[in-house]
Amino acid sequence: MKAGNIKGALLEYIVRNLLKNCGFTNVRADGVFSFERGGQFWINGRGAAHDADIIMNPPIQMPFTYPTQLLFECKAYGTSAGLPIVRNALGLRHDLNEFEIVTRDTLSFRKNNSRAAYAIDYRTRFLYQVGVASVNGFSKPAIEFAANNKIPLLPLDWFLGTASIRNFNDIDQHFIDRFDQHVIQNLYDFLKDRDGNLRATKYRRAYEFLNSDNILCSIVTSANETLGHSYVGLLETGDMVFLSAIPEGDNILKQQNWVTSLKAEIHWLPNNPNVWILSIYRNGKNIRRTDFNFYLPKPILNRWEGFNLDKTVALDIKTEFFSKIFVFNKKSNPEVPFSIININKEWLDRARQRLSDEE
Repeated sequence: MKAGNIKGALLEYIVRNLLKNCGFTNVRADGVFSFERGGQFWINGRGAAHDADIIMNPPIQMPFTYPTQLLFECKAYGTSAGLPIVRNALGLRHDLNEFEIVTRDTLSFRKNNSRAAYAIDYRTRFLYQVGVASVNGFSKPAIEFAANNKIPLLPLDWFLGTASIRNFNDIDQHFIDRFDQHVIQNLYDFLKDRDGNLRATKYRRAYEFLNSDNILCSIVTSANETLGHSYVGLLETGDMVFLSAIPEGDNILKQQNWVTSLKAEIHWLPNNPNVWILSIYRNGKNIRRTDFNFYLPKPILNRWEGFNLDKTVALDIKTEFFSKIFVFNKKSNPEVPFSIININKEWLDRARQRLSDEE
C-alpha cells in the first residue's frame, strides 16, 4: 500500500465526517448516471465518468432550483495545493453540470412540432458544486482563482491543530511499510467506506490498529474529538467558519428545539487577531451565553491586515461579513438542521460610538 493512498483516504474520512456532522448525507448511486466500481463512486459527466472522492447531499434544498449535490476533491499533498488543482475542480464542475444525454431518437423528436414526447431524458437533474480539501492549505493564486469562480476551499488546518497536520505530513512510505500490509489494507478499506462502522467484524484489524499507539490513530482521534464539539457556520458571502465551543460540553446550540434566530457579539484577541470569538445568547439577554472560537477566513484576514488591523475596519468586517451566520447543528438535534445567528446591531452601534468618542 502506498503512503499517498492512505493519506488520501484519511483526508476523505475526515472531510466526510465533517460534512456528516453538518447534516450532509451520502449520495446513493442510481446505476446509470452514477455507479460504484472497485470501491469508488463514479459520476458521469459530459466528457467522462469521474471518480468522486466525496459526494453528498446537503441537509436542506432551496426552492425554485434544481437539487444540489456537493463534491469534494481531497488532496493530501506535502505542500499547499496550487492553481492547477483548483482549475481542475472548475473543469469538473462544468463537465458535470453541462452533461446531458442526446441520442438520434431525441433529435428526431425535435423535427416534429406536434411531437407527443419531449426530446429529453426523464431523470432527476442536479446542480453540482465542487470543492477542494487540502492538508497543507492553498497557494495564493489558487485562493484567488477559487474566490473568483466560487469554488469552496477546505484547508485541514481550518479545524485541526498543528500537531495533527505535522503527524499527517510525517506519514511516509517508510512508516507504512513498518506495519502488516493486511492491516493497512483493512484500514484503507475502512477509511474509504462511506458508511464505515469501525466496530463491524470486517474492520476488526482497523479497529485494533486505531486503538494502538501510532500517528494515524492520533490523527483520527484528534479529528473525531474536534468534530464532536464543533460546528460549521456559513456566512452570507459563502465563506465558512469552524466554531469550537468554549468550554466544551453543553452549549446554547444544543438547547435549540426549533429553528429560530439568536443574537451574538463578536470579539477578537489583540494578541492573536486571526482568532475571533462568537458569543451567542438568547434574544436580547446575554446573561446565559456560549462562546465559540473561530479562525477568521484568510481572505477576510488579509483584507483587515491591509488596514493594519484597524479597529474601525474590524467593525466594518463584522457588519459586512458576519451580520448573519447559518450554523449547521443537525448532529445536536436532527429535527433542527441549523440555527440562524444575527449580530446584535445595538451592540455594534455602541461599539462604534465608543471608538468615535476615543478619537
